[in-house]
Amino acid sequence: MALSMMMVVVVVVVLLQLLPANGQNPPLCNFNQNPPCPPKPTGLGHIVLVHGAGQGQWFWYKVKPMLEAAGYNVTTVQLGPSVTMAVDSIENVSFWNYSKPLFDLMECLDHKVLLVGHSAGGFNIAVAMDKYPTKILAAVFIAAYMPDTAHTMSYVLDQGAKYPSEWLDTCIMTSGNTTWYFFGDDFLGSKLYQMCPPEDIALMHTQKRPGSFFYNEIAEIQLKNESYGSIDRFYIVTGDDLTVPTDYQYEMITNFPVKEQKLINSSGHEVMLSKPLELSANILDIARQYSSYFVTSNAAGDATWAGSVQMKPKPNSVLRAAWWA
Repeated sequence: MALSMMMVVVVVVVLLQLLPANGQNPPLCNFNQNPPCPPKPTGLGHIVLVHGAGQGQWFWYKVKPMLEAAGYNVTTVQLGPSVTMAVDSIENVSFWNYSKPLFDLMECLDHKVLLVGHSAGGFNIAVAMDKYPTKILAAVFIAAYMPDTAHTMSYVLDQGAKYPSEWLDTCIMTSGNTTWYFFGDDFLGSKLYQMCPPEDIALMHTQKRPGSFFYNEIAEIQLKNESYGSIDRFYIVTGDDLTVPTDYQYEMITNFPVKEQKLINSSGHEVMLSKPLELSANILDIARQYSSYFVTSNAAGDATWAGSVQMKPKPNSVLRAAWWA
């Protein structure tokens, strides 16, 4: 009997703890898809990560905490007019409103950022560089389409036609003058994510979305040398890339030379998932070249400075080197 009474008391105490404080309900939610403008960096600086076609901000989930652990503020941008980008929502989507989340972010910033783009995200960051050159310290192209200033942006896509790819079970849909690609499971698994761990491939299947290169629109955009061309550019080449072939990446670098190029071997296209530790180390190495811009209250000798951070994965990490020790 005493034990039963004790159990009743425990249950009542737990239930009381679950009740809202002072009997009040939580505040109403505000599901605003436009995130607030990031404040001035409180750490070493601000890094902005931009995904490619058919992808989303989700696939930086291994890299973002690494860069933050090194002392940087990190923002991931979700391109597209909606979070889902369902098949029935592609009508009237242009390169400009697809890129608007990035442009809105750049518009509201009151400080400089390191801008990072992957794959077709190279087109989006290139236009952002052209529009907001005074807000960008440098840009990093990761296995990305990197336009020049001598041609329209579609030139690099035309050059890429020399490296034909098997689309396998991918299909296309045309809306207005825009062609959309719906990457098939076989294509994604064998051409894009072939170097990634199985848990990331399983996650990718839940996050699939249509993608477009907006060819007709970017064929009319030519970037300016005094804005886009004036910003330091870095290129991280991905080895064994079956989507944007490694040789093609080097050809883009030859066509429009960069300040520095780096290579991550045997990574495949989705390097942020297959080799997040190595990719993060390369991004940090680039960021440190601009430490005079990034450093706020931390002096160079401060143990919290990014130059003092040692990257070492936890041995039992299920994310395969995705976290810091």
